[in-house]
Amino acid sequence: MQMSSEVQSQISKKNTVVIGGNLAVTGNSGGGAATVLLRHQLSSVSSLEIMASAGLRALIGLQTSR
Repeated sequence: MQMSSEVQSQISKKNTVVIGGNLAVTGNSGGGAATVLLRHQLSSVSSLEIMASAGLRALIGLQTSR
């Protein structure tokens, strides 16, 4: 059985937070992961995203878009 969920909230005019996660169970064992993303709108055509994830692998990422 698997399930996943995600919640997105605009915390200010230029900042958005996304919190999500998933969970999988097979028999008596299971695993899951959680992710947090902060998106900052730099201008009308560019943004910056910072993501942190924990679960099977922990990672921190940075991405810009234009």
